[in-house]
Amino acid sequence: MFRLHKTRPTPPPSNKSGEKIDFTFSNFKLVQVPKGWDRLIMSIISMENGKTMAKTSKTVVRNGSCQWTETLSESIWVSKTEMEDCFFKLVVAMGSARSSILGEATVNMTGYINSTITVPVSLPLKKCNHGTVLQMKIQCLTPRRKPMDNESKQTNSHEGNSTEHSPDLSLNSDGPQRLIANSDGSSPSSAPRQEELVSREASFSASDSHCSYDSAASNLNGDTRSLMGIQDSSISHNGNSHIDDHLSHSNHSSFVSQSSFSDTKQEFCAASTLRATDPSKNLLEAAEKTIEELHAEAKMWERNADKLMLDLDMLRKEYSDQSKNHAILAMELSAANVERNGRRKEVEQLKTLLEKSMAKQPTYEDSTFEDAGATLLHKELENEIKFLKESNDNLALQLKRSQDANVELVSVLQELEQTIEKQKVQMGTITALQSQVSELENCMQLNSEENSNLMIQLQQSRESEKNLQAEVQYLEQMKNKESDALLDIEEEYKTKLAAKEREIIGLKVKLSESRKEGNFANPESRNAHDAPLIREIEALKVKLEELETDCNELTDENLELLLKIKETNNNVNGGVASNDFSSDEISAKLAMSEQKSEMLFLEEKLRKKILREIQSDYNSYILELETQTTELEAKGTEVVKELAQKRTEMQTLEATLLSKEEENMELRMNQSKLQDMHHQLLAAEDKCEYLRRENTKLQATNETLIEECNSLNKSAEELRKEKSELEEHCAQLEAKLKECSKKVEVLDQNLTLVIEDFASKEKNLTLELNAIHDKSKKLEAKLKLEESSWNQMYLEKTNEVENLVLEVENLGKQLSAAHHEKEKTACEISGLQADKVRLELALEEAQSNLKLTQSEFKKIESEAKTQVEDLLGELTAARENHEILMAEHEKSLKLLESYKSSEGKLKTVVNELELKLTVSEYERQQVSEQSTNMKVQLLKIENLQDDISALTDERNAIKADKENLEASLHLLSKECHDLKAEKNYSMQQISTLQKVVSEIEDYKHDKIVLEEKLVRTEGDLVAKQALLTRDEEIKNELNEIKQTNRQFQQQIKQLQEEKDELLIKAQTLEEKLKLKVEEKQKQRHSNSHRNKRELSLQDRHYDSNEGSHGNEFARVMEANNKYRVRVNSSRLSEGRRSQSNTPRKSSIEGEVVAKEKYERTKSTLEAELSDIRERYLQMSLKYAEVEAQREELVMKLKGVKSIRRFFLNPSN
Repeated sequence: MFRLHKTRPTPPPSNKSGEKIDFTFSNFKLVQVPKGWDRLIMSIISMENGKTMAKTSKTVVRNGSCQWTETLSESIWVSKTEMEDCFFKLVVAMGSARSSILGEATVNMTGYINSTITVPVSLPLKKCNHGTVLQMKIQCLTPRRKPMDNESKQTNSHEGNSTEHSPDLSLNSDGPQRLIANSDGSSPSSAPRQEELVSREASFSASDSHCSYDSAASNLNGDTRSLMGIQDSSISHNGNSHIDDHLSHSNHSSFVSQSSFSDTKQEFCAASTLRATDPSKNLLEAAEKTIEELHAEAKMWERNADKLMLDLDMLRKEYSDQSKNHAILAMELSAANVERNGRRKEVEQLKTLLEKSMAKQPTYEDSTFEDAGATLLHKELENEIKFLKESNDNLALQLKRSQDANVELVSVLQELEQTIEKQKVQMGTITALQSQVSELENCMQLNSEENSNLMIQLQQSRESEKNLQAEVQYLEQMKNKESDALLDIEEEYKTKLAAKEREIIGLKVKLSESRKEGNFANPESRNAHDAPLIREIEALKVKLEELETDCNELTDENLELLLKIKETNNNVNGGVASNDFSSDEISAKLAMSEQKSEMLFLEEKLRKKILREIQSDYNSYILELETQTTELEAKGTEVVKELAQKRTEMQTLEATLLSKEEENMELRMNQSKLQDMHHQLLAAEDKCEYLRRENTKLQATNETLIEECNSLNKSAEELRKEKSELEEHCAQLEAKLKECSKKVEVLDQNLTLVIEDFASKEKNLTLELNAIHDKSKKLEAKLKLEESSWNQMYLEKTNEVENLVLEVENLGKQLSAAHHEKEKTACEISGLQADKVRLELALEEAQSNLKLTQSEFKKIESEAKTQVEDLLGELTAARENHEILMAEHEKSLKLLESYKSSEGKLKTVVNELELKLTVSEYERQQVSEQSTNMKVQLLKIENLQDDISALTDERNAIKADKENLEASLHLLSKECHDLKAEKNYSMQQISTLQKVVSEIEDYKHDKIVLEEKLVRTEGDLVAKQALLTRDEEIKNELNEIKQTNRQFQQQIKQLQEEKDELLIKAQTLEEKLKLKVEEKQKQRHSNSHRNKRELSLQDRHYDSNEGSHGNEFARVMEANNKYRVRVNSSRLSEGRRSQSNTPRKSSIEGEVVAKEKYERTKSTLEAELSDIRERYLQMSLKYAEVEAQREELVMKLKGVKSIRRFFLNPSN
C-alpha cells in the first residue's frame, strides 16, 4: 500500500530557542460512524495558529467504519528549558462547510516527545452524539532523551556503594528499600519490549491484506531474538551478572532444564538474604514479559484474522455481483441469439415470399415495381443483419470480459484460501502459545499457594518468638524478685528441691513418651507436631536456665559457708581461748557442708543429664531432616532423569508431529484436487444442463418443423384441390360457353333470385363490417393503453407490417391498373382464349411451386434428421462423461472419508500427547517447587499476589476472547452453510426461470409460425383475388351480353328501390349498434388490467387479420358496386340492341358458378379465421399463465435476496 507523506514543517518561533521534533500520524480509523456520512475527510489543525497543517483524502464509509491509508508527518518546536503544551485539533468532516463537520478531537503532542515507539491512540469525537471514536498511531521520529536516566544510574551507583560498606544489613530494616530499587531498575528494560511489540503491531496492521503471510514466521523469529537480547541486557544491568545470566537463560528456555535451576538454587543458598529476592523478582518479571508478548501476538493475529474475514466478505460480495452480471449477460446473449434466429427465419420467409412474388408477376411493369420493393427490403434486411452482427460482437466482448473477471476472482479466492490455511497454521501456533501461557499460570498459582503456606509458617514463627520474648521478660522480673527475696528462698529450699525433683521426673516421663510417639508416628505427623515440640524445647531451655540460676545461687551460698568454716578452723588452730564453738557444733556444721556438697553434685549431674538428652533429641531431629533432604535430592535426580526421558519422548513426538503435518499437507493437496474435481463436476453438470436445454430447443424446433411440414402438406393438398377445381372449372367454362345461348332464358329467371341473395348477403356483410369496425375501435383503445409497454418489442414488427401493407396497396394499385387494362380488352372475344392460356400457365406454375416445396421439405427433413442424430450422439457422450465424473466423485468422497478419519485419529493422538506433556510438566514443576521450598523458605513474595490476580484476569480475558472467536467462527461457518443453501436454491430458481424463458421463447416461435401462416393465407387470398378479377372480366363480358336485355330494366329499378330502403335500414341498425358498442366499451373498461394485458397480443393479431379481411370486404363491395353500374348500363343498352344475341346466355351461368365459388372461398376463409382466433386465445392464456409464474418467481427471488442481505449485514 502506498503512503502519502505530507510534510509541512512549521517554522520555529522567533523569540524562543528550541529543538525540532518530528511526528508521524498513521492508521487513521473511525469507528461507529452514523448513517448518512458517506465520504469523510480528516484535517489536522494547530491550536496556536488555527491553520490546517495537513489533510487526508476523501474515503468511503463502509459498515460504520472509515479508514485512511495515508501517513501524515508534522513537526513542532519545543524549548529546551521549559515544557510547554502543544495541542493539535483533529477535525472529521464531509467537506469545507461547518454544517458538515462530524466531530473533533484534541491531542497534546508534548506527551509523545520522549516515546520511541508508535503509540496507538483512541480519541472519542467531541460535538458528536453518536459515540464515534477516532483511532490512530503516533510516532516520534526524533525522540527526546529523558533526564531521569542519569539520575537512575546515579542512584544505582549509590546503592552499590552502600551495599559494599554494609554487607550485614538486616532484612527488616533495608530489605524493602532494596526490593523497590531493584524493581525500579528493572523497569527500563520493559520499555524497549513494549516499543518492539507496538512497532510489530504497527507493521502488521500496515501490511496489505491480499499479500501472503509467509514472512510472518521470520518476523516473529526476529522479534523473539530481539526480545531475548533485551532481556539479557536488562537483567545484566542490575548488578548480579552470574545469577542474572542463569535467570535469563531460564527465561529463554521457559523453565526447560532442571539442572540449570539447581545451580541457581545453590547460588541462592550461597548469596545473602537481601540478594535472594532479586532473582525471584526477575523470574516473575520475565514470566510476565513473556505472557505480555504472547498476549500481544495473540491480539495481533486476531486483528489479522478480522481483516482477512472482512476482505473475504468483500470478495464474496464482488464475486456474487459479478456472477449476477454474468448471468444477466448470459440471459441477454440467449435473448440476442433467439432474436437473431427469429430474424434469420424472417429473412428466409421474406426471401421465399419474394421468390413467390417474382414467380407470380404477370407483366413487366409489375416485375419492375416489385424489384424496387425487393431492393428496399433487401437493404433493410442487410442493415438489420449488420446491426445484429454488431450486437453479437458486443455481447461476445462482454462475455470475454466477464470470463476474465471470473478468472481473476477465482485466482483471488485461491489466494485467500491459501492465506486462510496459513492463518489456521498460525492459529495453531497461537493455541500452543496459549497452552504454554496456561501452564505458566498454573505454575504461578502453585507458587502463590506455596508462598501462602510459607507466610503462614512465618506468622507462626513470629508468634512463637513473641511468646518467648514475653517469657524472657517474665523471667527477668522473677530474677529481680528472687534477688530481693534470697533470705526467704533459703528457708524454703528443701521444699523447692523436692518440687523440682518431681518436675524433673515428670519431664523425663514426657520425654520418653514423646520419643515413643516420634518413633511410631509418620514423617508427615512429625512435621505436623514440629511446632509444639519446638515450643516445649524452648520452655525446657527456659526452665534449665532457671535451674542453672538456682544452682549458681546455691553454689554461692555454699562457698560463703565454706569460707566461714575455714575461718573457724583457722581460729581453732591459732589457739584462741575465747572460742564459743564446741566440737559438736563443728561436726554438725561439717555434716551440713558435706550434705550441701552432695546436693550440689547431684544437681550438676541432673543438669548434665537433661542437657545431654535435649542435645541428643535435637541431633536426632537434625539427622532426620538431613535424611529427608537426601531422599528429596534422590527424588530430584530421578525427576531429572524422567525429564530427560520426557525430552526424548518430546523429540520423538515432534518428529511424529512433523510427519503428521506432512500428511496433513498431502491431505490438503488431495482436498484441493477434490475441489478441482468438484469444480469439474459442476462444469460437467452445467454442460449437461446446457445440452438438455439445447435438446429441448431442438425438440421444439423439430416439432415446429413437423408442424410446418404438416402445414405444407395441407397447403399442397389444398393446391391440388384448387388445381382440380380449376381444371373442372375450365371444362365447365368450355362447356358453358357452348351452351351459353341455350341458358340465357334460365339466367333471366335466376337473376332475380341471385340479386335477392346478393342483397341479403350484402346486408350480412354490412352487419359484419360494422361489428368488425366496432371491434377495431375497442382494440385500438386497448392498444393505446398498452402501447407504452410493448412499443419497444414490436416497433420493428410494426414497421415490417407497414411495409407489407404498402406492398399490398401497391399490388392493389397494380391490380386496379391491370383491371382497367383488362376492361379495355374485355370487348374482344379472343380474351377467353388468353384467359385459358393464362390459367394453364398458372396451373403449371403451381405444379412447379409444389415440386419446389416438396424438394425443400425433403431437404429440411434430411437436415432435421442429421441434426437429431448429432444431438443424440452428443447426448450419449455427455451421459458417458457424466457417469465417469460420478465415479470420480464417489472416489473423492471415499478419500474424503478416509481423510476425515485420519484427521480424527491425529487429533486424538495430539490430545493424548498434550495431556501427557501437561502431566509431566506439572510433576516436574511440583518436584522443583518442593526442592526450592526446602532450601529457600523465608523469601518475601507478598507483591506476587496482585500480579497473579492480574495475570488470572488477563487469562480470563484471553479465554473470553477465544470463546468469542470460536463463536464467531461458528457463526461464520453457519453463514457459509446458509449461503451455500441459498446459492443452491437460487440456482434452482434460475434453472426454473430459464425453463420458463425457454417455454416463452417456444411460445414466441409458435406465434411467429402462426404469423407466417397468416402471411401465407394473405398470399393465398391475393391469388384468389387475382382469380376473382379474372372472374370479373368474364362478368364484364356477361354485362356486355346483358346490355341487349332491356326487359330487366324495370326489375332492376325495383331492386334499386328496395336496396335504398335496405340501406336506410342498415344505417339505422348501424346507429343502434354504435350505441350498444359504446355501452359494451364502458362495461369492458371496468375489467381488470390483467385481462387487457392478456388480450393485447390477441387483439393486435385480430386487428391485423380483421384489417386485411376488412380490406378484402371493401374490395368486394367496390366490385359489387361496379358490377351493378355495369348491369344498369347493360340493361339500358339492351333496349337499343336486338334480342337476337341468344348465344351469350351461357356467360350468365358462368357468372353464377363464379359467385358460388366465391361464396365457398369466403366460408373457408371465415372458418380459418375462427380457428386462428381460437389458437390465439389459447396462446394468450398460456402466455398469461407464464407471466404469472414469472412474477411469482421474481417475488420469491426478492424474498431470498432480502434474507441474504439480512444474513450478510445483521447489524442493519
